[in-house]
Amino acid sequence: MDTLRQFIALSEALTGFNAAELHGTGMVKAYYDTLTGILGGATVGELLTAWRDVVSAAEGDPDRVIAALESSILGHPKLGPVASNLVVLWYLGQWMEMPATWRARYGASAYDQTQVVSAEAYRQGLVWNAIHAHPMSAKQQGYASWSLPPDGGHGRSEDV
Repeated sequence: MDTLRQFIALSEALTGFNAAELHGTGMVKAYYDTLTGILGGATVGELLTAWRDVVSAAEGDPDRVIAALESSILGHPKLGPVASNLVVLWYLGQWMEMPATWRARYGASAYDQTQVVSAEAYRQGLVWNAIHAHPMSAKQQGYASWSLPPDGGHGRSEDV
């Protein structure tokens, strides 16, 4: 499995959105580049290797994937904060500076600063789909849309 596909698969597990939805944001490459640019290829490689090990050990059982993801990645002192930041990146389009203890132990980058990745990242944040809303001043719903009840689903019946 190539690196970008691993990144997408990990992002699916972390966000609850499928690959098509993640690709639909147009942010896959930008977020991968952001992660790599801030943390470096070695740390991202370590995260993706841990993900590959999780998938391999789970042998296709989704419940085992989630359990292994929680213990092997989210519970890991180095990889857990990275994975948490990746979730924030997908949902809010913003990178959160790594915790001071993480930076002291694993190294700091001048690029590791809390920042919105781009205006497009804000507009494409998964939070808007998750809460069945649209980003303020960015994706208007159309004239008088406020007069209609929300459909609540946006194609994701499991969220309702």
